Amino acid sequence: MPIAHNNLNNVLASAIREVFSYISRFKGQLFILKIEDSLLDNPAFPVLVRDIAQLHNVGIKILIVPGTRNSIDHKLRTYGLKPDFKNGIRLTSEEALPLVEQASLGAAQRILSHLTANGINGIQGNWVQARSLGVVDGVDYMRTGKIERIEKAIIEKLLHEGFIPILPPIGWNKLGHAYNISSTELATEFSRYISVGKLFFIGEEGGIKTEGLARGKLTKRLELSNHGLISALDINQATEILELNRQLPFAQRDYLENAIKACRAGVKRIHLLHGIGQGSILQEVFSSRGNGTMVYANDYLNLRTATIEDIPDMLGIMQNYVERGLLIARSQEDIEEKLDDYVVYAVDNAIHGCGALHAFEKSCFEIAAIAVGANYKDAGIGEAVVNFLIEKAKKLKAKKLFLLTTQASDWFYSLGFKDGSADDLPKSKRDKYNNGRNSKVMIRVV
Repeated sequence: MPIAHNNLNNVLASAIREVFSYISRFKGQLFILKIEDSLLDNPAFPVLVRDIAQLHNVGIKILIVPGTRNSIDHKLRTYGLKPDFKNGIRLTSEEALPLVEQASLGAAQRILSHLTANGINGIQGNWVQARSLGVVDGVDYMRTGKIERIEKAIIEKLLHEGFIPILPPIGWNKLGHAYNISSTELATEFSRYISVGKLFFIGEEGGIKTEGLARGKLTKRLELSNHGLISALDINQATEILELNRQLPFAQRDYLENAIKACRAGVKRIHLLHGIGQGSILQEVFSSRGNGTMVYANDYLNLRTATIEDIPDMLGIMQNYVERGLLIARSQEDIEEKLDDYVVYAVDNAIHGCGALHAFEKSCFEIAAIAVGANYKDAGIGEAVVNFLIEKAKKLKAKKLFLLTTQASDWFYSLGFKDGSADDLPKSKRDKYNNGRNSKVMIRVV
């Protein structure tokens, strides 16, 4: 019972540390949220807005773009007009435009009302300049437009003063004529004008599923969430999925195409998220393993050499293993002495795993100190660390790898290690072998 209780405390403490690290990292950054209007009538929608208010209250800047497709379709049908699309783009007639405006502004107003109920100062405005999309491949898009410019200075001023701006997808030209524009394009386009930390597409699509998905060399092995969704894709993997899956539903294809566009414009993280899951946006922001699909431009899973600043986190991760008798205790000084031997597994600069490769005589190397954060034991981190150290040993011309373990031999078998004995250890290690601990020796020829 005491061990189980300690494990629970370690998991809880690790989660709390992670939340604080993310709050510190994201405070002052801008998050763009495209929120589909299909969520507005869901009884759980107020919970999502409450969570958005929490993000705002910890110092994260928020800007909201309402998705308006459902609202517009409903308004048009109410007045006897049929929604019309070409290649996923709405064709907006002169007759339909006033109804499109009403529906779009109405969706924005509903979100504004929910923010007000949570004590947040939202503000709705027309800060987008647009022009006609015109005739494309013989199709006249009439009053459907494309973004020409966004009033950056006004929006930045509002954000600085603590407002949450809400921008319905309506743009105006210099003569005051309105155009219906894509809310997805509008949410993505901000990255060209303002530094954006994260971009969220929040709707009923929970992420990209692997079921029925053609996968190539880059996407053969993907990290999956607990719900069977692709947890994360780098920009090259997202491109490969688009190329291999022409039949991908429009909503998912549109998301991936705009995510890639936003990455190239400088947005670090783009998330496709189900908006009604309990605390879904908080999990996506304050955990490196959320419930949606993330597309990223820079290295999300990053194995690198440890630094002095990493040591407290490394010791914290190792402590759980020490208490269970799986690792020998190490002090800060012990790690500092051989710091160049250690690598860490960092997600957004938060440390979730570590390991070491120690050199011995006769080109023998020891893999040691393999530990993974309590919340990430099933994420493949330990395997990634060990494989990274094996590759590192190969580059150092190692002839043999060895390790000592008390309870993880089956796991190391799966990574190519075999049973050995104390006689397989280099002499300097063999002389210090702890017979009382009676660790199992495992070896691998490189």
